[in-house]
Amino acid sequence: MKNRIFFLLLLLINIDLFSQEYTFTVIQDCNWTNLMKQQESLKKNERLQLDDNDGIGFVYPNSPKEIEIWVKNNENKSLSVPINFLVFNENAKEIQIKIKSNYWVPAYYYEQINNKIDRYSILYKNEPFWREWKNQFENPSKWQEDFFLGYYGFNDFYFFARNSYIGNGEATFLVTTEDVSESSIKYKVCKMYSHFQKYTKRTAHPQENFLPLYKKETPFYIYLIIDGDYMKMYIDEVSEKNLFQTLIRTSPEACNQIENWIKGKSNDLSKVVMPKHGNPSVQTEVTKTNATSVVQNKTMTVKENLKLRSGEATSTQVLTVMSAGTKVKILELGKAETIDGISSNWVKVEVQSDAKDRDGKPIKAGTVGWCYGGYLE
Repeated sequence: MKNRIFFLLLLLINIDLFSQEYTFTVIQDCNWTNLMKQQESLKKNERLQLDDNDGIGFVYPNSPKEIEIWVKNNENKSLSVPINFLVFNENAKEIQIKIKSNYWVPAYYYEQINNKIDRYSILYKNEPFWREWKNQFENPSKWQEDFFLGYYGFNDFYFFARNSYIGNGEATFLVTTEDVSESSIKYKVCKMYSHFQKYTKRTAHPQENFLPLYKKETPFYIYLIIDGDYMKMYIDEVSEKNLFQTLIRTSPEACNQIENWIKGKSNDLSKVVMPKHGNPSVQTEVTKTNATSVVQNKTMTVKENLKLRSGEATSTQVLTVMSAGTKVKILELGKAETIDGISSNWVKVEVQSDAKDRDGKPIKAGTVGWCYGGYLE
């Protein structure tokens, strides 16, 4: 009797363990050359299991389309399979073609090419390793020679983030699409990888930008909110404090021209079409805002309720919320940034007399803080 109970318990444990395994199904008969230059093949509807030690990665550093995943067949043989040959059995929903057929670049690249103050400060802030770049090979070079435009790609059951130094710091994620609409996607992150390897602090060193993702314990959620050519990426919940990245939909031509501009090579930025919001009324407002000039010592008016902060970033402390119509004097121009598709500078301002906050309470004249210039006129 004891033996029977033990056997049943063991069986239940094994069933539970199997239920936690991630499996894939082959969608068509396929043949390919694996990473070891050997010929491999699979039959349609074959069932494969995620490898314990390895996962999603890029076949070649400079071939962004060639993504493979390590799985095991029913003979327990490990295979590196082109990811587009498979479907993830945990996933039941598909995202829009117009999302997964494009690459999405961080908005700060567009901020940099629109910056009239300098050529690299915004890039250095977001990718600080370039400022101290030292070539790792025999022939020394300038950092621009090693730079490639970083970007993101999204699909039904995975997404990736490519470093601007190809071959280093790539981040890939196995996900399930839990919810999808025309304007939003909700991902549940199951596994995280860097260079095919399951992420650990010892084996992977992702670019600094990606660390907030890798600090999470799986499973966690990623929310993508899409507005025309803009995409905001949030970790765990859609809130300002959880905004991870603002991305812009790009064409290959735009990517080439922006990359060449950053590298100092021949370029034509007239071929870079500026992104648009999905709501035409928003785009009209953006156009008006971009025409507004923020100038030191100029007195301007707050167009809508606007946060006055302790510093030039959305992560800094909110001192008060100025109501529409508040007069402010610009004391200092800060960094250029694009927020909600509006390109402007952060400005240090002094609140003028008769100012009120959003609740109608007086704000002391002479109060000093930072606000975003895109909402001043």
